[in-house]
Amino acid sequence: MTLLISLNVKGANSAIKRRKILLYLKQKNPDLVFLQETHLEKKDSLLLQRDWIGRVLYSAGSSSQRGVAILIRKNFNIKIFKQQSDEEGRWIALDAELFGIRCTLMNIYAPTADLPGFFVDISNAITQFGNSYIVLGGDFNKVRDPKVDKTYKWGVTRPSQAQKTIDSMEEELDLVDAWRFFHPSDKEFTFYSHPHISYSRIDYFLISRSLLSITEHTTIGTILISDHAPVGMALRLGQLPKCRSTRWRFNSSLLRDEHSVEFIKSEILDYWVNNEGSVSNPAVEWDAFKAVIRGRLIQHCSYLKKRSVQRLQELEVDIKKMENVHSTQSDHSILLELNKLKVEYNSILQKKVEYTLFRTKQKYYEQGERTGRFLAQRAKQQYAQSIISGVQNHGGDLKTDDMDINAIFATFIKVFINQTTLILKILVLFYPL
Repeated sequence: MTLLISLNVKGANSAIKRRKILLYLKQKNPDLVFLQETHLEKKDSLLLQRDWIGRVLYSAGSSSQRGVAILIRKNFNIKIFKQQSDEEGRWIALDAELFGIRCTLMNIYAPTADLPGFFVDISNAITQFGNSYIVLGGDFNKVRDPKVDKTYKWGVTRPSQAQKTIDSMEEELDLVDAWRFFHPSDKEFTFYSHPHISYSRIDYFLISRSLLSITEHTTIGTILISDHAPVGMALRLGQLPKCRSTRWRFNSSLLRDEHSVEFIKSEILDYWVNNEGSVSNPAVEWDAFKAVIRGRLIQHCSYLKKRSVQRLQELEVDIKKMENVHSTQSDHSILLELNKLKVEYNSILQKKVEYTLFRTKQKYYEQGERTGRFLAQRAKQQYAQSIISGVQNHGGDLKTDDMDINAIFATFIKVFINQTTLILKILVLFYPL
């Protein structure tokens, strides 16, 4: 079991406060800790390393604001390939391998102001790693749903531009609010505002949807050390199947579909009508546009794929019914209708095959002869095809552990050799040389 905790400590530059934080964490015994608002400069961040038994990775802030850190328990099964962070102490990201699974770990402390560009940068940093499994945690400083995530509301509050960007990022990267997923109607909070006399839930984990199946539990603790409560999440990472990393590419075949072209046009127009001039920096506005459109395209392609699969299933049922009718009634009109259904079915399959071949040819054309990631991936696939992933023992139980597989094969070979020797002895008795 892998336990993660996220906590805004609101300052760790005091020796006593720092010891309190680490003592609290020691009681919880987490494997990974995401800390926000450490208020430690670069030269002082080593103080955490001195007091924490394990590794400390950080993005330094100033002595009075910002600063994030990821604490890793000693002897925890992790391999870090790459580390990225910003210069303001707002976020830190790791391209890491946990229990043999490649994933992205990211700890953020978001600005309180409505700055959608911050979350555009977060989305871009995650996308650059290209990992299938993502754990994004920290203090988002944004209330997701005022109805259930806040106690006191000043009238009707509209979603901020930053919250809209978070929603788009979730769609694009297929992320889920882990705590809310397992507590759909509960009201628990992670932050208390003394000026507003209100509670809110602004600290959480956004994780890949594929991680939900191995999420043991999610918790919100008590507001003790600072004005924030710790957020916990336990994952059974050892039970996670390995999968290849994917990188988003625009599906150019959409441009040959009139409905998709109209959809893209309307989404582009809608974005600029509602957001043009919303921020002073055109670069931020452009990056936010790309992130939003990318999310809408992923959503649209997912809809088209589901509709295509559903239509194929419907056609298969209709064709079967029509064949049964035609087998009993030799009617020419029924045959025409049957052929029409088959043509539609094959037309959908044809489009799927053409697109698959196009992407395959493009990939081989661009990368096929180069020594790089694509060639390495092909070599991995060929190697993977020769791996024995599981074997049944004598009792019929499936074993997937390498040691168990080796033991089963060793037993089989011993029995086989003994039986072969016995057969040879019998043959010699009946057919002497």
